Amino acid sequence: MNSINSTNSTNLKGFTLIEILIVITIIAILATTIIPNFIGFDVEARISATQTNLNSIRTRIALFRAKEGRYPETLDELLTVQYEDMGIKRPYLDRIPPELVTSKKGSNAIENLTSDQELSNTGGWVYLQDRADVVVNISEPLSSKWGSYAGQKPNEW
Repeated sequence: MNSINSTNSTNLKGFTLIEILIVITIIAILATTIIPNFIGFDVEARISATQTNLNSIRTRIALFRAKEGRYPETLDELLTVQYEDMGIKRPYLDRIPPELVTSKKGSNAIENLTSDQELSNTGGWVYLQDRADVVVNISEPLSSKWGSYAGQKPNEW
């Protein structure tokens, strides 16, 4: 009789299988509603960063023109030619910023072409020497994975 009372008096603590299944179901429902919201952020951020970097290069080309009285012959001149900024010599750009459409790591490759030449579509930047303009080295429309940017041609930004 003593052994029967000892098993009844011990409290077994823990979760039942039903409780565990309910928690897993709730986590799965939350994951399916939250994760799709984060998927688009990566695409939006890469496009925004590329457009910002493109505008930065264009601004530096305009500064080069204002200070030097001419446009750079190649984008490399933005890295090598220096101007005086409040008594300090600095290059127009410390480094070429990356284009982030072709890969998440980015590409800061440069091609110097004229506007009548075709783009290689290898990513990075193209400096159109006859127009003193920079474009993204992608002339193909973006696929549907780019969300609201699908169908846009990065070289037209």
